[in-house]
Amino acid sequence: MEPKDIKTYITEHIRSGKTKRGIHEQLSAVGWSDDEIDAAYASALIESGVPVPEEGSRGAYAKKSSAVEIVINFFSFILLGIVVFALGSLYFGIIEYFFPDALNMSEWRLRHMRETVHYSMAALIVGFPLLVVALKLWFKKFREGEGKVESKLSKWLTYLVLLVASVTIVGDLIAILNEFLQGEISVRFFLKAFTILAIAGSVFGFYFLERKKIQYKKEVSRKTFQIFGWAYLMVIILGLVLGFVAGGTPATERMRSFDEQRSSDLQQITTCINNFAGDFERLPNSLSELEKTTRTSRCAQLRDPETGDAYEYRTVATLITQGVGVIVGEFELCATFALSTQGAEVVKPVSSGGEVYVAPRGSKWSSHPAGRTCKTETVSVDIKK
Repeated sequence: MEPKDIKTYITEHIRSGKTKRGIHEQLSAVGWSDDEIDAAYASALIESGVPVPEEGSRGAYAKKSSAVEIVINFFSFILLGIVVFALGSLYFGIIEYFFPDALNMSEWRLRHMRETVHYSMAALIVGFPLLVVALKLWFKKFREGEGKVESKLSKWLTYLVLLVASVTIVGDLIAILNEFLQGEISVRFFLKAFTILAIAGSVFGFYFLERKKIQYKKEVSRKTFQIFGWAYLMVIILGLVLGFVAGGTPATERMRSFDEQRSSDLQQITTCINNFAGDFERLPNSLSELEKTTRTSRCAQLRDPETGDAYEYRTVATLITQGVGVIVGEFELCATFALSTQGAEVVKPVSSGGEVYVAPRGSKWSSHPAGRTCKTETVSVDIKK
């Protein structure tokens, strides 16, 4: 068969009722390429009377989205999830900071809140600009490509987002009404509920308009979508400013990390001094003496993580016999802290006008003021027989 006869071959098989797949398989089997088969099949259809669009009516014919456009759209949904989750987590952390729960406050929860706020801020700084770029590219393809039709995957993902946003809004409203009827609604709960409602509502509104423009070809001005973008940008900027207040600036976090290391070092030194007293039945004259035994030598090397200076140590009371077979002594350790933990551990309770002190977890050094701080430790040793 000559190449010019492929169109005739296809035309005859179309008229006989054979499917395109069957025709394609036969022609491929003898060496025809996919492009040659498609071109010849199109020519055969035209010859059989299938109408061809005129130049001015090309918009009436669908142009499928390319693989790149599908990837951009899918990437935008991933970024949307990152931005929405980060924005909610950021404002939840801010609410927890300004409206703490007196019944559920601890140093661990404060640390976790700060970490969540900082991670959310980083996710928004990176994710939101990328989301804006991805959405601009998505709208640009449909604005410039007349008659372009999105893929089924993009369509279903968009409707999935609308469904999740709708369910979230309904569930949030039910939760608010339920709390109100039980008389347990608080400022903190109301603000968190409003945060969820605002985020879900804005996502639903944006993609509702996106469906009108992309799928149903309705006129929605670019300014409308720009308003969504600017509104989100303002909310994010406000969240970043409040996030620095709630979570602390990078400089503050660095000082807090130094303080946490100092607290850990002092607790280790306390343990080593107790072990030394148990081995030698006396207190060390200086921290350098801790090098005498293997299990305490590591503590002799501990220094202030910021300045490199040795921690201060002095004996308050030498070991004296107290009771049968027990000797007791006291020593003092000092360090200079950058920040105070006291303010972070005092919260206002919901039910009274006073203040409730939340005891710190961990060692005695978990709580400390800013500046030079000294604390006395007691050591108790069983006398060896």
